[in-house]
Amino acid sequence: MKIWLLALIGTLAIAGGTARMQEPSKKPDMHSMMADQQKMMMSMHASDKKLDDLLSQLNAAKGNDRIDKLVAVVNELAAERKDMHGMMSMHGGMMNMMANEKKTDK
Repeated sequence: MKIWLLALIGTLAIAGGTARMQEPSKKPDMHSMMADQQKMMMSMHASDKKLDDLLSQLNAAKGNDRIDKLVAVVNELAAERKDMHGMMSMHGGMMNMMANEKKTDK
């Protein structure tokens, strides 16, 4: 009985160790994440400049041209909002990945 129990415990220990060894590493690539963040910041600055340019055009416009410029500003704001939602989703995914990494390191 004792030999059977020891054999069962040994088999489970080996199986558990083998399963852990086969798990792929899920560590985030920090260099890639930093490059992505830099790209995101550059994109945000470009969007800010585009919006500033559209606002300048709106403020300088007269008559019916002002309506067209206002539509361009509203469309740009809507596009930026959609982009921001996508970035926040991506950021949330990265944060979850990093949180999961910290849990597995313990």
